[in-house]
Amino acid sequence: MTRTAFYPRSLFPSDLLLSPLLSFALICLVATATHAGEFTNHVGMRFVDIPAGKFLMGSCKLAESARDENRKRSFIGLKPLSPECGASDPNAEDSETPQHEVHVGAFQMGRTEVTLGQFKKFIAATGRLRLVNDKFMRANAYEDNTPVVWVSWTDAQAFVNWLNKTKPASDHGTYRLPSEAEWEFACRAGGRHDYCGGNNASAVGWFYENGGWHPREVAGKQANGFGLYDMSGNVDEWVQDCYHDSYYGAPVDGGAWVSACTTAGYVLRGSSWKHYQAKYTRAAYRSEGSAKLLNGLVGFRVARSARP
Repeated sequence: MTRTAFYPRSLFPSDLLLSPLLSFALICLVATATHAGEFTNHVGMRFVDIPAGKFLMGSCKLAESARDENRKRSFIGLKPLSPECGASDPNAEDSETPQHEVHVGAFQMGRTEVTLGQFKKFIAATGRLRLVNDKFMRANAYEDNTPVVWVSWTDAQAFVNWLNKTKPASDHGTYRLPSEAEWEFACRAGGRHDYCGGNNASAVGWFYENGGWHPREVAGKQANGFGLYDMSGNVDEWVQDCYHDSYYGAPVDGGAWVSACTTAGYVLRGSSWKHYQAKYTRAAYRSEGSAKLLNGLVGFRVARSARP
């Protein structure tokens, strides 16, 4: 399946002359068809086409050793060293380095985080009532259109396995958690904004200053360039990768980095409604959680490998 980064606003040129009967038929088709570049699955989850491409993953930051040397250089009046990647990001953390080029294949990403309503369907269909304890119900005491939280990496894997087992024969895709590289590529949507969709954190996401101390309904803020919502803020999102404290040795083909998973936790991306500073919702920010971590900040988003 070939995908491109941008799609036309209309399926038809405005100056195309059509017969009245054909015009009516095409209007009906447009009114009922899924928007170009999107796919809706059997449980109502909407997925957006993400085109193949390459990008610079992570942040530009001067290494600790170079910072030590710069203190000495400053003391004796020498010009300070600069990072090879260019201008250093003052908010960057060591775990976001080194900045490196990654090539990502085409895939599809969930338009929003998995909602409570969608996760309830999974629980009901699989009989996993053990997940619904008092802590789960308190953390998810909001509308069905809010992101589900109190979901471990293991629970997220069970959800995507359920999607794959129950999909109809007409659905040729494969559901999974996105790789960390895919997540950041989809977040950036071809730009180098601070956050997933722009440089104004409040315009694109929910965090401490505007989040109201609980998860908010999905798609309540501005979408990014690929039409994805809430990739900055609202809830932390699991990805497939094991956590490593830097990108040294990371794959550059967009695949998940799964070595050392027996000793490391898994990567969380996007940050949440509770983080007290917007810098923790940056496109490059990353954190770690164990496979069984459960709390009111953590949910997930599903990717789909699509085939014709």
